[in-house]
Amino acid sequence: MKRSPASFKPREPDDLIGSAGLAARALVAKARRLRAGGEGTLKVLLYGPPGVGKTTIAEMVARELTGNEPCAIEDHNGREITIEVVRRWMDGLAYRGMFGGGQSVQIVNELDRSSRDAQDLMLAYLDRLPRDRAFIGTSNLQLDLLTERFQTRFQAWKITAPDSVEIAKWLVRRWKAPKALANQIAVGCGGCVRAALADLESAIDMRML
Repeated sequence: MKRSPASFKPREPDDLIGSAGLAARALVAKARRLRAGGEGTLKVLLYGPPGVGKTTIAEMVARELTGNEPCAIEDHNGREITIEVVRRWMDGLAYRGMFGGGQSVQIVNELDRSSRDAQDLMLAYLDRLPRDRAFIGTSNLQLDLLTERFQTRFQAWKITAPDSVEIAKWLVRRWKAPKALANQIAVGCGGCVRAALADLESAIDMRML
């Protein structure tokens, strides 16, 4: 194997499996339409268990929407999002588009970690979001743990863990893992693709392949 499984970073929707792949294909296609001048604003919430590709999908969509311009992508963790931060975002809306430029994207991982007060203020921010600015949030928790009003501002995608059969087939197809080892890893990882890749790398290091 030429690449380290544990360091593998999906770059295209086809690199993902299960519901993550489906969501990535749909949202990347939507990002292309918006970047080409289509109507609408992209406000997405990806939720589900850890290690299933939520952040990866967010990054794929952001790259597609911005033309792979790193400076146009802001990356935050929900713990950082306070009322003061949201107020700064709202103040900045008045200057969007004055100096040209294309799409920009805010990614907030673990959005549920932001305070309830910040979530409440974000309602107004999301309602004012211009078409050249997108917002993508992720959450490891169930959707109902975010405030009900907050949920209505997003197109919500539930990213579920792939089953063991799907993971085993992917390990064989993508990484040429022996079927017996692939099945063992797929059962033990509990649906976490990230854990499956780490286990595969451990097997390589132990010269099991």
